[in-house]
Amino acid sequence: MLPDENDSPSDKSLKPESGVHEETFISGGLTSSSPNEVFSPKNPEEWIGKKLGHYEIRQLIGRGGMGIVYLAHDMSIDRDVAIKMLPNELANNPVLLQRFQAEARSAGKLQHHHVVSIYEVGEDQSANFLVMELVSGGSVSERLSEQGPMAISDATLAIVQACQGISAAHRLGLVHRDIKPANLLFNEQGEIKISDFGLAKSLKHETLQMTRDGQVVGTPYYMSPEQCESRPVDARSDVYSLGATYYGLLTAKSPYEESTSIVQVMYSHCHAPPPDPRVVRATVPAACAEIINKAMAIDPEDRYQSVDEMRVDLEAVLAAISGHGIQLPSQSGSYSKLPTLNSQSHSRSFARPAAVAAGILLLLAGLAFIATRNPDRPPGNESIGDNNPADSNIPVIPPPQGEPIRIGLLHSLSGTMSQSESPVADAALLAIEELNQNGGVLGRPVEPLVADGRSDWDVFAKEAKRLIHDEEVVTVFGCWTSASRKTIVPIFEEANHLLVYPLQYEGVEESPNVIYMGAAPNQQILPAIKWAYAFDNRRRFFFVGSDYVFPRVAFEIAKDQLEELGAELVGSRFLPLGSHQVHEVVEEIVAAKADVILNCINGSTNTDFFRALRKAGITPANCPTISFSIGEQELRQLNVDEMVGEYAAWNYFQSIDSPVNEEFVARFHQKYGPQRVVTDPMEAEYTGIKLWAKAVEQAESTDPSAIRRAFLNQQLDAPEGPIRIDPATQHCFKTPRIGKILPNGQFDIVWTDAKPVAPAPYPPTRSTQDWRALLHDLYTGWGNQWSAASDE
Repeated sequence: MLPDENDSPSDKSLKPESGVHEETFISGGLTSSSPNEVFSPKNPEEWIGKKLGHYEIRQLIGRGGMGIVYLAHDMSIDRDVAIKMLPNELANNPVLLQRFQAEARSAGKLQHHHVVSIYEVGEDQSANFLVMELVSGGSVSERLSEQGPMAISDATLAIVQACQGISAAHRLGLVHRDIKPANLLFNEQGEIKISDFGLAKSLKHETLQMTRDGQVVGTPYYMSPEQCESRPVDARSDVYSLGATYYGLLTAKSPYEESTSIVQVMYSHCHAPPPDPRVVRATVPAACAEIINKAMAIDPEDRYQSVDEMRVDLEAVLAAISGHGIQLPSQSGSYSKLPTLNSQSHSRSFARPAAVAAGILLLLAGLAFIATRNPDRPPGNESIGDNNPADSNIPVIPPPQGEPIRIGLLHSLSGTMSQSESPVADAALLAIEELNQNGGVLGRPVEPLVADGRSDWDVFAKEAKRLIHDEEVVTVFGCWTSASRKTIVPIFEEANHLLVYPLQYEGVEESPNVIYMGAAPNQQILPAIKWAYAFDNRRRFFFVGSDYVFPRVAFEIAKDQLEELGAELVGSRFLPLGSHQVHEVVEEIVAAKADVILNCINGSTNTDFFRALRKAGITPANCPTISFSIGEQELRQLNVDEMVGEYAAWNYFQSIDSPVNEEFVARFHQKYGPQRVVTDPMEAEYTGIKLWAKAVEQAESTDPSAIRRAFLNQQLDAPEGPIRIDPATQHCFKTPRIGKILPNGQFDIVWTDAKPVAPAPYPPTRSTQDWRALLHDLYTGWGNQWSAASDE
């Protein structure tokens, strides 16, 4: 078993018979080089009940070599946080303290769903401390100690999520340097959050200074060889530690655990071959062992060159285990291709990644066995499509055959929009999996190619061209922001191709090459304003949004509607996408005495915005917010306790009470786990693919023009309710809804329109020419692009 990382090293011997304690230690700069010494405050219990600035210390929840962690209460905004006190040995060294604070502040800029947020770096009463997000689900290390090795799929998914968080750190120039099971925490939904960036090193400031001091930084069992030898490190050092951690999750053992001393452990990292998890657990697929072997290569040049490359291969294994994209062997003994992401283009393809090609080719049979008879899966939890020969009532559907029908999925898997947009691709993959399990489309398998728009409109354009011209997909499903959509629509019009767009948007657009599955303004924005005025008696409206085309046009639409109602628009403000500068707009809201906020902020800025609202005393009780881009997924980036009572306007909520929706949510949870949530754009993407399949079948063709024409005849009893495509506008009939946030992160649907509403892309308050002139002025004013340039 993994050594108990929660024991104090001073309480546990390092003798061979007791096991080597896995600890974080720093040698060479703080005190002696002995790994037995613990650098922690004296008498830590004396802090309990005392105040540290505006924090009240309430409970001791952990201690280790790099500090003592308390549960504390932030009295200024009434929330619980975690506070780490730095050891006296570190705090008393001015050089190391200054360096640590600088690096902690760099880590504090990191905002990602799979990273524990750092709220503050402070000093009070001679105590140096970090204030962090409180994550209450325990660590992976604790889970391994209690339950043993993780299921193959669970372990792989955990490392995928860790890769996503570490990738965000690397994009900021931060190397974690202490990745291990103890630093992978579960949130309440069972998702991974990476903690303890206390050893994170910025490669942009004083690069590698720590190693120049001759210090060995990290946890011996998970250190890269370059860390063990005090050599310069880069992002590939974290790749090594992720591989070592993956080994730990699959085996419940640390790499080189059999070594009898720290020195031997570190020597093994530098000279021994990577450990094979199959020696401990024979059922581990060969592909998993190959990933560990490549990630833990001694020479950094032989490893994955980024965590994104590693994540690509992990997702391939995960797809095979979950039954997506893999078939049982045919009579000839050959296997279908295993889908994964191309590590160079970051897009989904069916070319096997070089890193695990050998393992997949040699032992794909093992993966196929796991996909259909997974010993880690509890009885009664079979996935959709599992064979059950004992049940003669289940009809046998022949598997799809022939040339795959290739479709593109173009969404932001990285950048400020990734938290919202990545799950949309998951919903698409579920729909495609269901199509293939039911015989495919035209009897052929549907092959998805996932491309990463990276929250960058130029990348969206590049990837759209690649999917259309190089990959020759027949339809693309994609985009979230209107800026990304407007950037690529001309590409589809020029190529006479087909884009299916899943998001609610500002309207003022009709393209013959786009099917609009999301709400037009009269199906979301306008009903929400009328509801606030008529049902919630709101009269003083403040509009806030991100500074790109959707919020800007939505503001004009809202302004016209408020004028018609006789309500007052008391202020407005637009913020760059990804901005954290929210205090001025909150001050304006307070000064304007608004009684409702219309929120069109997209992405990570919402976290800072709502935090600032609460700090200013603005709550749902005195000034509720109606959001147009916050759903169940976005709530996970926010403090749900602080969001209870706020509103959102959508056409779909996961809490819709209908058999069709219950079945849809159950299938999604069966594929991705009960901790996941489903949002309006995810449902629209899923439904769009189902309508697309019906259109292809009706057209009996994969020609984009033929598919588009057949699309206009489609209707469906969807999870959101009955929908159909309006032939005149190529938009969808949608049912407006208002939801109120509940403590469990779901929505209480407080209002639903009586029937689906016909789309009206151009609001009648202005002429079509006036709306188009507005778009032209915005576009040219932003330097011929669809969003304002960030000033941060």
